[in-house]
Amino acid sequence: LRFSSAETPEHLPSRTAEKARLLPIMAAGFDPKMLAKMGVNIDTFGDMNAFGDPSWYQAFNNPGYYNDTHRKLRQIVRNFVEEEIMPNVHEWDEEGKIPQEVYKKIGEQGLLPMTVGRPWPKEFVGECQLGYEPDYFHELIVYDELSRTGSGGFMWGLAGGLVIGLPPVLKWSQPEVKKRVVPEVLKAEKVICLAITEPTAGSDVANLRTTAKKEGDHYIVNGEKKWITN
Repeated sequence: LRFSSAETPEHLPSRTAEKARLLPIMAAGFDPKMLAKMGVNIDTFGDMNAFGDPSWYQAFNNPGYYNDTHRKLRQIVRNFVEEEIMPNVHEWDEEGKIPQEVYKKIGEQGLLPMTVGRPWPKEFVGECQLGYEPDYFHELIVYDELSRTGSGGFMWGLAGGLVIGLPPVLKWSQPEVKKRVVPEVLKAEKVICLAITEPTAGSDVANLRTTAKKEGDHYIVNGEKKWITN
């Protein structure tokens, strides 16, 4: 233990106490069991790709957001991605289409309702089949694991239209519209998309030129769209 010439001997007790406090931590760096007892995260998951996996997969401490429900969901989605998606995603990219049966399998896992905000939309799909009320970190895990496919086309095709197309329906549409649209979309029986972008306005919704005029019991839509999001 050293102290500078500017320090007087009375500083020594406090410096000694500080070193004594740090010694167990330094020693624990070589003993995983001791680290665990101290509350340090020593769990790892997956391939341990530096900068390629979330830090809490790699034994970094997390700030308390993740618990056993998050870890179990992570394993469920990881297994699904490895078995159902990874072997086929390149082929789907080349074809420019995700098979509808794959979309339905994801819906059967109960993952789609996690992507449209909180709370869980139980009035349309019943209670969460996973047995708990998901939070935004469950949703984050779903995206983290699906993103391992490395396919932007797959991710946008699966969730692009859903995550920006369905929330406005959930928030602002009439009850009869919600009942007709939301359950089928969240069960992957139908696909929703967003059709905003126009040649003259881009995605500037304030300058859209397409119109919808009600005539009788239906609408007449006139205009032009550049593409749709799904």
